[in-house]
Amino acid sequence: MNKNLKIFSIPALYTIVCVVGILIAFYPTILSRFALIQTDPGDTRLNNYFLEHSFQLLINKDYAGGLWSPAFFYPYKNVLAFSDNLFGSAPIYWLFRLFLSADFAFQIWMIAVCIFSFASFALLMRRYQVRHLLSALGALLFAFSMPRINQIGHQQLLPQFFTPLAFLVGWEFFLQPTRKKITLFLLLIYLQVLAGIYLGWFLLFSLPIFFAIAYKLAPASVRHNLLSYCRVDYKATIAIILVWAATMFVTLLPYLEAKSDLGKRSYSEVDTMLPRISSWFAVAPGSLWAPLLSWVSKSLPMPWPGEHRIFAGVIMFLLIGVSVYTLFKSYDILTVQRALLVKVCFFVFIALFFLPLRLPFGISLWRIIYEVVPGASVIRAVTRIWSVAYFYLLVAGILCFDSLLQSTVIIKRRLFKLVIVSIFCLIGISEQLIFNLPNYEKAPLLKETTEISSLMKQGCNVAYLSSSSNVKKPFYIDQLTAMGAGIEANIPVVNGYSSAPPPNYGDIGEPLSIPQVLNWLSFFNKNISGKLCVIFPKSLEQKDSFLATLALQKNTIVSSNFISYRIQLPIEQIFQQEIKVFDYPKIMVINLQNKVPIIVKNTSNFLWSNKGNKPTNLSYKWIGIDSQGKPTNIEGNRTQLPFDVAPGESLAINAVIKPPTIPGKYTLILTMVQETVAWFSDKQSSYPKIDVTVRSDS
Repeated sequence: MNKNLKIFSIPALYTIVCVVGILIAFYPTILSRFALIQTDPGDTRLNNYFLEHSFQLLINKDYAGGLWSPAFFYPYKNVLAFSDNLFGSAPIYWLFRLFLSADFAFQIWMIAVCIFSFASFALLMRRYQVRHLLSALGALLFAFSMPRINQIGHQQLLPQFFTPLAFLVGWEFFLQPTRKKITLFLLLIYLQVLAGIYLGWFLLFSLPIFFAIAYKLAPASVRHNLLSYCRVDYKATIAIILVWAATMFVTLLPYLEAKSDLGKRSYSEVDTMLPRISSWFAVAPGSLWAPLLSWVSKSLPMPWPGEHRIFAGVIMFLLIGVSVYTLFKSYDILTVQRALLVKVCFFVFIALFFLPLRLPFGISLWRIIYEVVPGASVIRAVTRIWSVAYFYLLVAGILCFDSLLQSTVIIKRRLFKLVIVSIFCLIGISEQLIFNLPNYEKAPLLKETTEISSLMKQGCNVAYLSSSSNVKKPFYIDQLTAMGAGIEANIPVVNGYSSAPPPNYGDIGEPLSIPQVLNWLSFFNKNISGKLCVIFPKSLEQKDSFLATLALQKNTIVSSNFISYRIQLPIEQIFQQEIKVFDYPKIMVINLQNKVPIIVKNTSNFLWSNKGNKPTNLSYKWIGIDSQGKPTNIEGNRTQLPFDVAPGESLAINAVIKPPTIPGKYTLILTMVQETVAWFSDKQSSYPKIDVTVRSDS
């Protein structure tokens, strides 16, 4: 068949197929001359931020962030571990970033990592002497398939170029083990984990299955060589594995710490992201198959139908058919080594298909994996297992198809072979196309980011960009704009965006008020000093009475579209309260709790928070002399606030009061208390005093 392709040089063939894949995946970017960026201003800008974060660490000795602590959700540490770190593919971004702007370098990075994935899979196929056209087709399906294009906004799923290389070295180690091979194999696995946590975890998850099946199916000679190597070189092998495991542990330790802070994913959340049978037939809108298969998505869980659209085209089912036909009908056409590799890869694909599959009534083997396998409890989007499952299918299917073409018994004429391959390639390539891929114009957001950044540079030590929850745009746009402005200005920001916010931060979907921002900063045992800049869009015409309390109007900076209020930190807390009591009892019985209805108003200059290590609670004190003539000053129990109370806000609450255990005449003082900080009644704040007689129940 290759003789019929003489009109193309081999490099030209791969280049043409790769360019076709790039156009299929990135035509909005390329046709707009990079004015449009894919796909949405959510994860796209977040991943751009992470790459820029690593670049700033590299070139800027005064950078405000730390390795695992980019300067968002400030001053919370280890926030990078809430998401993918992209360290494994960051050097590619750094290279482009030396000459290009951050957004342009990111667009080139997206294309480049796909090219590397294409090249690595093509290299794998050529290693097994697969025909060039089939190698190029397999590489295109690996790097530019529909599921990957559909999830192109999750750029952490693009850099999978270490997987084929790790597979190649791992298989060669299995057949002829050496110390050098196992070292390189483990290194490539480590790099894939660095390049993308999901991609790396699913690769790691698949490898024990792969080697278990391979060992079971391998000839006795292969098993003997492997066992002999382990016996002879076991000390060095154990040492290599221990070094790799220790390196992996240290690398993933921040993720383990983040898990302890955030908690593991509940299985009910994971359950919505388990692939169904219908997931493997669900297509993205705009696909050539959408008119026939769009109905499939209607049965998938909301709001995650996009994660379930993992149909990669009829081509994958053809490869399944070719594999089944070859293994059960034409097994003799496979060489001994190919036969073993095909069987192992095909059975691994079957295992990866069924293990996470959710059957009716919520039945799934993944429940066991979720409880038992390390890391599984934090993997939410289990549907992304397609990234590894399709890899094994492509290896098995392409090898089988190539063997069928090489067989003069099955297909005799070269021209007929060329026609079959051409049709096969035409189907495989054309059905990956998705029309109307999501994108957005980057210029307006870049302009807004630059304007906010210029405000931050004018005397800010930490900043927060506020917005209205009523504005008709996704909440994460302003959060990411603030993060982008912060990294541009090298100023830490309280804003943040990730799969989950830090503990006590609140709902990232709702903007924080100034008291909430100050309360967040107060959670940390640090003396955060300097200027806090709270930036509001002019269009909101923000009129916060709290600003008047802090007398900040004289300390503002105005730009075309934003106003920046600068607050000097730390703020000296003013402990003030208003408490009104209704129907208070004048006589109480010991050991009998009473509920007293009251209204409290926050007249202090800070938020009364019901969470964190310094919550504000309602409490009381008993002052007086008991029946034995002893002076009494007893602290009462706490009544927790049901929610945060901002300055100026009021709250109706039932104070739960327990009288002293010794009868007598007392004065009951009702007051707020900020734990470990101060009692409001000790700060000359006004508070009600109630004379109460406490008697025994007799």
